[in-house]
Amino acid sequence: MKQELKKQEQRQPQPMTSRERLHFLDVTRGFAMLGIILVNYFLIVDSANGYAEPTEDIWRQLVAWFGDGKFYTLFSFLFGVGFMIFMERAERQSSRPRMLFARRLTFLLLFGLLHITFIWVGDILAFYAMVGFVLFAFYKRHSRTLLIWIFALILTVAWLPFAGRLLLSDLDASASAYKADFSLVSHNMDLSYLQSIGVRWSDMSTMVATSTNTIVSMLLMFLLGMFAVQKGFFRDMEAKKRIWNRMWAVSASGFVITQASLLTGTFADPVHETKVGEIISYLGEFGGIAGSLFYMSTLAMLYLYSEKLRYVLMWLGNVGRMSMTCYLLHSTIGTFLFLGYGFGAAKGIQPVGVVAISLGVYAILLAMSTLWLKRFKYGPVEWLWRRLTYGQMK
Repeated sequence: MKQELKKQEQRQPQPMTSRERLHFLDVTRGFAMLGIILVNYFLIVDSANGYAEPTEDIWRQLVAWFGDGKFYTLFSFLFGVGFMIFMERAERQSSRPRMLFARRLTFLLLFGLLHITFIWVGDILAFYAMVGFVLFAFYKRHSRTLLIWIFALILTVAWLPFAGRLLLSDLDASASAYKADFSLVSHNMDLSYLQSIGVRWSDMSTMVATSTNTIVSMLLMFLLGMFAVQKGFFRDMEAKKRIWNRMWAVSASGFVITQASLLTGTFADPVHETKVGEIISYLGEFGGIAGSLFYMSTLAMLYLYSEKLRYVLMWLGNVGRMSMTCYLLHSTIGTFLFLGYGFGAAKGIQPVGVVAISLGVYAILLAMSTLWLKRFKYGPVEWLWRRLTYGQMK
């Protein structure tokens, strides 16, 4: 009887310990969080001002060129990686690994819905949770099957914008609709906090209705992350330097091409129906994918080839280990700092000020994460999420 109970206890699933954690993935998450803060703070400020500010400022352009669509895409890749790591461990310790991850996704969805309701409509957690349930259909599929779906989704990402233009005969109306997607009512500087809660869900319904391409890109990156784990890219990375070198070369080429298309689009309006505009728009759709893979492979180069830089990068890993906590904190700080029901700093702030505040908030989160993890294994939100998922903490 005792032996049977002991076996059952051994089968009880437990969270991954810090020793089993893949440090490079934490570093990548920590780096991505910096980009998320920069992009989101500009989104909050610009939307609060009704996009009345000039877009030619160099700081705003730099964040747009090197940030837009790249960091949430990188997080999507890491989510797919995390799914595979979680399921592989859960299978060794639980008879119902799918149910365990379904619980994890359910509570992630709950966090996202609470975040939308009380903090910010730009939440990505709820999207991750809902699209995450689709991953069960791809778990344990052959890598060739994943590749087929990945290429199919790449073609879909390229085709969707043109399909939208066929449905909207007035191209200027199409551009206006796209911009209205981010003209969020809940960012109105005259709203009180309670009033902003009331209109957030209206904003969210507008964003969901125009987010098909975002969802497809998200699933694409989820599957790429799963494929990378299947091929063992993050296991014994030192022995796979040649693979990472090739990945860096390919992604760097893609990054340069897509960035060149964005730079060209700055001077030639791609909304109007011209051959140049069509090519620019086509290439731009892959900017997020190419950029995210380029950033990750560049971090891998630094991580693998320089011990001194690896030590520095490990500091970013503290933010990565507390990425959920830091994500919720950055939006809480940003909305109360910039919007009218808080300090209202969005009015009159210069783009360089947004960059400075973003870096300052990241520095605070980095210091907080470092100090917290000296005393505790997990961040507060991470701890709660694990407890809700597993039902206990040991």
